[in-house]
Amino acid sequence: MASIDDLPDEIVHQILLYVSPEETLTKVALLSKRFNRVAHEPLLWRSYCEHSFKYWQSNHHFKERLRGNLHDTDWRRLFLQRLSRNTRIARLVDGIVESRVLRLQKIEQICQYGYDAKDYLLTQCRVPDTVDDYLARRYYSCSALDSIHRSLAIEEWAKYQKYASRRIDEDTPNSERLNCGMRLERALGAFDMFMLHDNEGDLDEISELLDDITARFRSTQVYLDEMTTRQKAIALARWLHSNNMTGLNDPTEQTYRYLRNCLIGRALRDEHHPSLPIISAAIYSAIASRLGIEAYPCALPNHVHATVLSPPGISLDGHPLPIEMSEDQENMFLDPYGSDEEVPLDYIHHFLSRLGIHTGHENLLNPTATDLIVMRTAQNIRASFTSFRTNERPLSQLIPMIELHRGDWARNLQPALYSMIWASIMMVPVLPENDEIRWDWQQDVGDLRTYFYEYFPEDSWLIEKYVCPMYDVFAAPSRRHQNDGELPSKRVRDQIREIRRVDASRKPPRRRSALADGTKVKYRVGQVFKHKRYEYHGIILGWTVEGASTWDDSPLSPSQRPWSTYSQPFYRCMVGTDGSDHHVIAEENIEVVKLRGGPEVLPPEIKDLMPMAGKFFKRWDPESGVFVSNLREMFPED
Repeated sequence: MASIDDLPDEIVHQILLYVSPEETLTKVALLSKRFNRVAHEPLLWRSYCEHSFKYWQSNHHFKERLRGNLHDTDWRRLFLQRLSRNTRIARLVDGIVESRVLRLQKIEQICQYGYDAKDYLLTQCRVPDTVDDYLARRYYSCSALDSIHRSLAIEEWAKYQKYASRRIDEDTPNSERLNCGMRLERALGAFDMFMLHDNEGDLDEISELLDDITARFRSTQVYLDEMTTRQKAIALARWLHSNNMTGLNDPTEQTYRYLRNCLIGRALRDEHHPSLPIISAAIYSAIASRLGIEAYPCALPNHVHATVLSPPGISLDGHPLPIEMSEDQENMFLDPYGSDEEVPLDYIHHFLSRLGIHTGHENLLNPTATDLIVMRTAQNIRASFTSFRTNERPLSQLIPMIELHRGDWARNLQPALYSMIWASIMMVPVLPENDEIRWDWQQDVGDLRTYFYEYFPEDSWLIEKYVCPMYDVFAAPSRRHQNDGELPSKRVRDQIREIRRVDASRKPPRRRSALADGTKVKYRVGQVFKHKRYEYHGIILGWTVEGASTWDDSPLSPSQRPWSTYSQPFYRCMVGTDGSDHHVIAEENIEVVKLRGGPEVLPPEIKDLMPMAGKFFKRWDPESGVFVSNLREMFPED
């Protein structure tokens, strides 16, 4: 009777592809010398690397290795390295969930692994509800992953700083001058990274989507290579329009300002492909460049077109230009947002004249550089954020303005504005002698310091890496070395040191049993309540009997704290109006909601807070109808 020992190595190798790498290491390799040899085959471990891990840090050059010589890489060693890192990351995640002490330090340690941490973090972002601490595990894994995503976005924008520090002369090609050291879709996709969370659509995936769309278009154009530049440009505009790949369906004043319309990754992945004119023009330009067409967004006041350039010395219709124009390029305009035809130049001039712009049209009609496209997109995001904040409609009607995926509106609010602030900082060239630019930049840094301190303290390492060095450069010449060589970034570094000091410290717990006689705290951490006066819902995060003005965690300065009496307990709460955890509410205004059952019994705005509730809670308890506290170090008796 034949046994597995009778099978040739090639068949055994194929069988091992269906055996887990761990079993191959710990069991198969120990069966015999032959199996040990087969279990060390580079082809086997390359397959394990390729199929066990989807995401790789860029310094591995993983895709290049897959295309290279099999024996140029020690695939087994590479797999074991990733496995070891996952083990380390798992221990760090466990520690983050278990205790607030050194929580930020552990998140930063995970972030140092970059995309090597993403596969494991995604498993933790998606743990089932049956896990005892599923809310906390999801939240903190996603927080670490978000910081990694932001690091990749900022790294992309940092390429502009390298470009701006170089000398650009007249011989520099159009593409290099206008791209500013970045690729258009990646520079815009950086905004998506701030709100990606555990969803698909990172920078590489955005490029892959554009590659796929380009291939689909090319497959429909049998004679594409025989077309002139004008014919190709119009054919692409018509195909995108007919396939609903750009623009908005029946836009209104409100839907135009939806956050999703500002994000190129979202536009590419959504079945309706919603996009503002600037994103539509960027999508068109990115696909055109893949077809060998030189195309760029052209940002006019109030609208963005795409402009297509002919090859030097050749007309858009394929005819040679006169000898004296051998270096010239003809241009044409398209409106991928709202039309599938070429836009006549007369229409553009008329459009500008209607806006009151009667001179200087030629400058406005030049292609717009990528750094300016990024900044204009940042302003669109600010407009979406402002529209959400200032609109007086009921919250349920406003949620679609900021929602990208079902129920994620609350955790998109702060990252959206945060992305805009980072872009404003990174898209400024190094011009230390320009006082106006320097002043605006320092104001943006002030906003960033406030924002990261309140909402994103896990990004301290990013502030150190990018902002502090820039801060020293942008400081006025007289301040670059002050107070015995002290650098201008000292204030920022001191703020980071304070964050880390607090992260490493233990706060004294608040015990109900230690309250003075006659002092009672009626409600507990984790209870869902309704505000008696304003009728919104929230979750109790903590309490104090010393008055709201003495709350240790209050973000307000003493002069901003209006409370003057300590006659009743106050509660720190997360509320369903904006997802913020900085609300302090008096006991007399709280009405606890009695609930029993799964998350489906929760008020809608509390359901939307579930991803953020993991910052404070382990899970929702359907039997007791409360969120189970993960704040035992602070409130051990709640």
